[in-house]
Amino acid sequence: MPTGIGLALLAAGTVVSVSEQKKASEAQRRQQGLSARRSQRQAIREAQIRRAQSQVQAGAMGVTGGSGLAGGQASLSSQLGSNIGFAGQMSGLNQQITMAQSRSQTAGAVAGLGLSVIQNSDSIKEAFS
Repeated sequence: MPTGIGLALLAAGTVVSVSEQKKASEAQRRQQGLSARRSQRQAIREAQIRRAQSQVQAGAMGVTGGSGLAGGQASLSSQLGSNIGFAGQMSGLNQQITMAQSRSQTAGAVAGLGLSVIQNSDSIKEAFS
């Protein structure tokens, strides 16, 4: 009978372990998303500051329009778009990595359970005989 209890505890422990690994993976995914959104907001903030600084500098030099100022501001917008796109790609890759790690851990836990069953096959036969 102790073997049956041991096997039940082993199975229950594996199930709980897999469940907790999934919860941790989900929390990590949410954390990465939050970090990506924060980076995007920071990039937007910095672009707004640079745009305002360029307008102030142009105004101080007596330039209120023209292609140079417009080109510089267009460049700032392009850089912002590039930075946000990169942050989005990194976030997506991080999510893929997290999910792959979670699947790997789950498979490892299942393999460990299978190994335990194989190692205890005689005891299992006795328990169910």
